Amino acid sequence: MWLLVKWFVALSLLVALAGGGLTIGPAASAQVPDSEMTVATGTVTTASGAAMSDETVGLYAWPQDSKLEALKSGQPVPTTLLVTATTNDAGKYILRVPATALRAAAVSSGYANLEIASAGGGFWFFPYQTGSLPTQPVAPVTVNLSADKGPVCGSKGPKGQQLFFTGFFKERQRRPAPATVGQGYIGAVKTRGDSVQFNYNQTSTHTQASTLGVGISGYGFDAGYSTTGTTVSTADQSQDFAAQSRNTWFQTYFSVAQYRGICFVSPDETIKHKKQHGQCPAKTKDATGDTVDVYKCIWLVGSTGWDGGGNIVHPKNPPSTPAKYCGPETKGITVMTSNEKAIDWSTGWDLGGSLGIKGVNLKASYSASSQTGYDSNDQMTFTFRHTGFICGTNHKPNKAAQLVMRGTKS
Repeated sequence: MWLLVKWFVALSLLVALAGGGLTIGPAASAQVPDSEMTVATGTVTTASGAAMSDETVGLYAWPQDSKLEALKSGQPVPTTLLVTATTNDAGKYILRVPATALRAAAVSSGYANLEIASAGGGFWFFPYQTGSLPTQPVAPVTVNLSADKGPVCGSKGPKGQQLFFTGFFKERQRRPAPATVGQGYIGAVKTRGDSVQFNYNQTSTHTQASTLGVGISGYGFDAGYSTTGTTVSTADQSQDFAAQSRNTWFQTYFSVAQYRGICFVSPDETIKHKKQHGQCPAKTKDATGDTVDVYKCIWLVGSTGWDGGGNIVHPKNPPSTPAKYCGPETKGITVMTSNEKAIDWSTGWDLGGSLGIKGVNLKASYSASSQTGYDSNDQMTFTFRHTGFICGTNHKPNKAAQLVMRGTKS
């Protein structure tokens, strides 16, 4: 079985994911301590869709943004291995973690930024909310890993060589990238003088959480990135935006770091170096200092925290809103989105702004539970100068992911 390895030079050791594996099956699922949370479930398949049995899947916690930004070039990301699991005959796995370990892994926002790693299935990143553990655990996410969804080292080299992965090392800080943290839309009919305003403010705990996409590439450091999940970045200051009279995306900037991991073989094996569009060494040293052959590299780009600043973009058309999701509003009314509950807004962020490549735009897809989140201090405010409607895109306005201010329902 291929071993996926996290390589920490500072500790001079290799962590083999196969060690301490959690076997999936009836016996494992029948006895789960109350303190253990089921964080993720899913399957691991080959590029052709065949189930991969006996595949080791590891769950890692990434450190806070400040630690990531402070890393110097060449330093390893100090991730924490939380648990491993082994897939059953159907390729299924379950990752269960004690609540205490999840709480210890939380960043300042109250989320743990987690990475699922599989030799044959690749990587996936997601945030997990830890504040209510263990009494109110978050529903587990479903993460199906497959070699056709992103870069992987692979279980074996072209001639059957056993492959190892170094884990990710920081290569450099890149330019900050813009993220759309708020979206306000105003219909074109009977809305003259209506306006929308957004405030990106700190909460009572002096943190605000924005969930941003993670990009990963097996092509090169400057191209070929695909969405590989999300992580949470936090801010402890505010950015207020002036009122706008048309469709508006409210953007702010986040710091960005570029990382590289290396796929290599053991000292007693050789492998032909794969040519990639980026700086990937043909040889490297393993944790014991031996020189080993490098098969290929994998690059990752992600946020290392809020950078600040603001930008305004005016998209041409608002999203569609079914009439059944529209509520009437009287002239002079001001509608605030929070309603004492979080309403989520986000479309991802522009990796091209960080990588310096025109047309590279990573837009992660979000569910209602993993977007840029706001509480009553972070509000989208709609001011009606006419009698009209506030309409939701996917639900009634009090729970809608996006809102549109309209003069008529249609």
